[in-house]
Amino acid sequence: MSRICNKAPAPPDGSVTDQSLQSLYERVDGPIATGSAHFMRAGSELHLMHSDLELGDARKAALRVRCAAAAVRTAPVEYRTSHRVAQELGFYPVHDERLRLAGGGVAPVRETLRAAREANLVQLDRVSIEAVARRHEEGGDEAAFGHFVSELTAFSAELEGFAAQATQAGPADWQPLAWQLLTGFDRIRIYGQALAVVNILAMGSPRPARTPTASTASTAP
Repeated sequence: MSRICNKAPAPPDGSVTDQSLQSLYERVDGPIATGSAHFMRAGSELHLMHSDLELGDARKAALRVRCAAAAVRTAPVEYRTSHRVAQELGFYPVHDERLRLAGGGVAPVRETLRAAREANLVQLDRVSIEAVARRHEEGGDEAAFGHFVSELTAFSAELEGFAAQATQAGPADWQPLAWQLLTGFDRIRIYGQALAVVNILAMGSPRPARTPTASTASTAP
């Protein structure tokens, strides 16, 4: 899914420049695809954990948590590999410039996410859209992606902590934690989905250059 829905390099026309651009995106996106595969596998395990609990099988639910923890533990390793490669190859300035070009001088993060929300491509409220947009404004794709990795790393530690004692957990432990873990996963997934939406949908035809105003820079619907 990451290879399809994460970034959108321009289709090569055979020129050296476009071939280099394609290669750059492929090298950065490869580890993201692997990380995303592990991350979504963890989500599947957490959803099945709820199924096991509904059926009263706490032993199997504990196994699901351990499997989810192992998958989440691997995902940030791949994401950090992508981040390191992106920094070494100078990917972020290139990608940020393409976003600015697509927006006519300003990366069209807010308007892209609003349109995606209306099209039911991502579930984001006004505050969440603003948070993603501000991270892009303050540090570009590097800052936005870095926040995703940091949140996932913290979630991994939380999941590992519960997995270590899940077999001894009783109903009083499962009742809040099962929902908290699934909610935490969904929160991070939706944020990552928002970044993918920006990277793929914002890369449309370049728009006329425009100067951001105070209202367009700070207002979300």
